[in-house]
Amino acid sequence: MDATQTAALERAEDAKLRERERQRRTVRWLLWGLAWAVPLIALIVGISLTSAGTIERVNDWGDGVIDVTLFVVWPAGLVLLGVGVLGVIAAAIATAILTTDR
Repeated sequence: MDATQTAALERAEDAKLRERERQRRTVRWLLWGLAWAVPLIALIVGISLTSAGTIERVNDWGDGVIDVTLFVVWPAGLVLLGVGVLGVIAAAIATAILTTDR
C-alpha cells in the first residue's frame, strides 16, 4: 500500500467518525428538546385543567330533551401541574449538569 491509499483510508475513517458524531449530536439535541417539551406541555395542560375546574358536555336528544354531563377535571390538572413542575426542574438540573465543562 502506498501513501495515497493510506491517506484515502484515513480520510474515509475520519469521514465516518465525523458522521457518527453528527448523528450523536442530532439525537442528543432531539432528546434534549423532548425532555423540555413534555414537561412544558404537561405544565400548560395542568394549568388550563386546574383553572377550568369542570368541563360541561351537552347532548341534545331532540324534543326538548337536553342531557348535561359535568366532568370534574381539576384533580387531573393538579397532577399534571405537579408533573410539569417536577419535569421542568429535572430538565433544568440535567441541562445545567450536562452543559458544564468537565
